Amino acid sequence: MKLFFAGLAATAATVCTVAVPAQAASVASVQAAPVNPVKALKAQLVPGKGVKITESSGITLDFTADDQAMQVQVNTHTAGTLAFGKGNVAAADLRVRMSSRQKESNSPYRVIAEGRNAYVTNAGIAKALPSGLSWIRSKTSARENTLLNSGVTPAELQFMVDNASEVATGHYKGTATLADFRHDKSAGEGDVEFHLYFDARNLLTRSVVDTTTYPDDDTSAYDQMAFHTDTRYSGWGAKVKIAAPAAGKVISEKKLDPKTRKAVIKAGYPESGPF
Repeated sequence: MKLFFAGLAATAATVCTVAVPAQAASVASVQAAPVNPVKALKAQLVPGKGVKITESSGITLDFTADDQAMQVQVNTHTAGTLAFGKGNVAAADLRVRMSSRQKESNSPYRVIAEGRNAYVTNAGIAKALPSGLSWIRSKTSARENTLLNSGVTPAELQFMVDNASEVATGHYKGTATLADFRHDKSAGEGDVEFHLYFDARNLLTRSVVDTTTYPDDDTSAYDQMAFHTDTRYSGWGAKVKIAAPAAGKVISEKKLDPKTRKAVIKAGYPESGPF
């Protein structure tokens, strides 16, 4: 359940997600589970298979400006399909809509992620592009494509299962600090609560994660930041194949002239990019 973006300005121009932790727990209770959910997940992560996801997430930033308490909230709804590689998510085909309290919802867009690339389109974007083109390609400069961080990795699931403080049939619950989850004392101050729900095969049907982070002592950019992510999974084991758009339909984001860039952003292309 990685949905972890970095950075969020006081104006809410940039959104960030953080990996979510869990607190130390009853190992004996976890071992009493009838089936190992990590083993069940690993069995699904093979080329040619995939899963459908529907996710609602939100970031709420509380800060003080000119001695006045202020709040910015950004919400994102994502639905689509993840295609697996060997032990990981190899590609994603998602529909994304973002909104905030401060302005109207942006037009939804479709994004295909593969490798380090993201391809974005919707009807307005396609109309704004030069004739024959309908997709904009953006390439991440980071080592990982954050759009492929949707869902839960076996390592993350293992940590949460091992550290769940409450275990019932089909439901694991836990709390932790951000530093504990990331095994990094410099990760910052943060409290996390998670809920994991499983079907009869011990495959995830839903994960709900709430994280509250606080600034360092020498940071005054914000008072606190709250992250909420509710992800639902269905169709485990379905045959899935996701391919990049045809090269002849794609233009690089770097090749957009100022007029076209302004038009596609107005049509729904994310101003800060899809990653």
